[in-house]
Amino acid sequence: MADRIPNELTEQGSPDWSRRQFLWGLGGLAVAGTVSLLGRQGIVSAARSLFGSPVTSGAVNLYAFDYYYVPNYMVWRVGDYLEVTFQNQSHTHWHEWTIGRHVNESYFQAFGELPADAWKVDFWDGVPVTLSNPYKIDNFVPNKAIVTYEGPKSLYNIASGGDFSPTLKPGGSLTLSFQVPDKPGIWGFGCFVQQYIHYRTGMRGIINIVKA
Repeated sequence: MADRIPNELTEQGSPDWSRRQFLWGLGGLAVAGTVSLLGRQGIVSAARSLFGSPVTSGAVNLYAFDYYYVPNYMVWRVGDYLEVTFQNQSHTHWHEWTIGRHVNESYFQAFGELPADAWKVDFWDGVPVTLSNPYKIDNFVPNKAIVTYEGPKSLYNIASGGDFSPTLKPGGSLTLSFQVPDKPGIWGFGCFVQQYIHYRTGMRGIINIVKA
């Protein structure tokens, strides 16, 4: 009887492969369980607390969808120059971009006239910013920012009242170029179109400004 040649795949490989399958399966279950418990945002927050977040600098794309932003968290460094291109990806809704602190409580009342300012503190107060490449701008409120306009002002549909806010029609876009001011700490951003409904349905984000 001829000597039997061992089959490496069946005799040597199977036990190792089975163990790997078991470990990978166990890891997959752990990840799935974590996602189900914390949700996607919880996973992102947990990873951010462990590994930190990279500093955003240079050219940045900020996308507005129905009803969320991408990204919804950014880290800016005081003194860095940013060129943020704000783009409305919705086919049906107008969206704006405001940055501030302390949402006006009146925005969460069921009745009554809403205030013009969504934030009690407007991030853009006193900040020099250059606007360029306007496309499908519904209106733009400069508030107390120091604004330079590239191209005809008529393209920006300049309005008054309320926080610094470019509001874009569906498919619209606008570029904002500025140096991050010395205003460290946590700032919120959001869209308050349609009497704060967009904000309440999740159209908001966070900017963490760190010292140079």
